[in-house]
Amino acid sequence: MLPYDGLEVDVLSLGDADCLFITRWLRSVPFRILIDGGCAKDAPTVVDFLRQRGYTTFLAAICTHLHNDHASGLTKILKDNSIAFIGGWMHDITKHVSAETLRRSSAAIDGVKEVVENTRQLAAAFAARGITPKEPFAGMTVFNMAVLGPSLSYYTQVMMEFTKVEIPLAPMPIPYLAAQSMLGKGAPLAAGLANIARASRPIMPIPAQWSPFAPAVPLRGLLENSSVQRNPRTQPFNNTSVILGVNFNESRLLFTGDAGSDALTHVGPEWHHLWWLGVPHHASDGNLSQRDIERFCPRYAVISAKGDSNHPSRAIVSGLVKAGAKVASTHKHGNLWFSLGKVPPRSDYSPIADFLEGTGSPMPYIPRWRSPK
Repeated sequence: MLPYDGLEVDVLSLGDADCLFITRWLRSVPFRILIDGGCAKDAPTVVDFLRQRGYTTFLAAICTHLHNDHASGLTKILKDNSIAFIGGWMHDITKHVSAETLRRSSAAIDGVKEVVENTRQLAAAFAARGITPKEPFAGMTVFNMAVLGPSLSYYTQVMMEFTKVEIPLAPMPIPYLAAQSMLGKGAPLAAGLANIARASRPIMPIPAQWSPFAPAVPLRGLLENSSVQRNPRTQPFNNTSVILGVNFNESRLLFTGDAGSDALTHVGPEWHHLWWLGVPHHASDGNLSQRDIERFCPRYAVISAKGDSNHPSRAIVSGLVKAGAKVASTHKHGNLWFSLGKVPPRSDYSPIADFLEGTGSPMPYIPRWRSPK
């Protein structure tokens, strides 16, 4: 039997809150990373899931940004000693904004106090484990993932807007010499099958029905007459979200946190025609623009949402479907599992047959994996 050599993504159903796990199998050894932990009330649900699946050791915990629905649950998970973490990543607003500015803005601006308090609590939870978290900025590598945003300069710019004060640019830190990425380098990896599944029913194999060698499809202008906004407005602090990219056998996956369109424009041009897109901010209509969807045109678009009138936005779902995406959301499908390559099968998951529907006719998805030379 060939060793497991693949990639898995678990997305938990927590309503309007985010928590997912990435597992990279190398020679049948799993290397896992936790991204966000939902709200504080979600921590028992997350920990129970981890224990049931045997996910007890993680290379790292990453907080995309310090809002309650991403950070407060992660803080509680870190306090559970039944789950082991080797490293941690988070931004620290106190290193970029003066204490006096934070004191004044916390009293006057909605959201600043929340971020400051979550920063303090999450940093303390890491410290209690003997972990000094690193700040993830564009150009760094978090094990098997590339940090695509934000850059330090962009983060500082957003802080100026978020706190409404002038903040001097901080000096660029010494480049972080990360370990070689586990993906996209080294020995050739088995392509395997693409599994996209939901919990609770027997699993059936899903054959790959697309070729990674198909030519690109120009989508510019596809959504020009759609309800997707051209220039959506995003809450400033959401644009500090860590944006992560994974390239597995030339299948690209993009994890966006709650990043808005302005932040996503800083992601390199090679990130297009994605295999998997984590739709930001529960698929509200204030994050993805027409040009974002036309550029990313993912094979699978994945949403964490509670399923009200705003989350997910009907316009965003319809735009993604029109661009050829199969759209899954936790509010309809529950816990989700995606995999590429050779990974352990799951008897308690089954393929999704009822992806979200949009208005209008979807165009056929034709992926592209090579960047122009």
